[in-house]
Amino acid sequence: MSDEKPPFNVIPGGFPKSRNGKAGELHSPEPPPGANLTTQERRVWNYICDGLRESGIDHRAAGITIKVICQTYVDWLDAIKLCTKHGRYLTSKNGDPYDAPHSNNEKRCKQDLLKWLPEACLTIPSMTAAQAKLGDEGPQDDLFGDLVTHAVGGRNV
Repeated sequence: MSDEKPPFNVIPGGFPKSRNGKAGELHSPEPPPGANLTTQERRVWNYICDGLRESGIDHRAAGITIKVICQTYVDWLDAIKLCTKHGRYLTSKNGDPYDAPHSNNEKRCKQDLLKWLPEACLTIPSMTAAQAKLGDEGPQDDLFGDLVTHAVGGRNV
């Protein structure tokens, strides 16, 4: 597995273009303050942001989410390497097998990724669901629209 191109894929054209226009006009956020990304985490950051920009997904406010995904993904890869090198199970003095700590870490990281990837539209179902919610136009619902309409509707403004 190459460190340059980790296997995160965002389907090009799987999401409507941003309200700003073409996908090339989207800007990615900088890592959050204090993130201190490692070189490998920075490569994953760039890979994810490139894919989101190419797909036209506005992700300017997703810096912390992407940081968590990058760190968890790198930790998961490290745990997989340890599992490959040392095995997933250890044997107790009584001869009973038990999960190695790096095996538990690998499982935890995988579960965390399964939770966080949809949050950043990095899975096909999450991207499809977001696209269905936004429709062709793509504007976000006005959370206070009904309240304002109700309040203004009763007055002669």
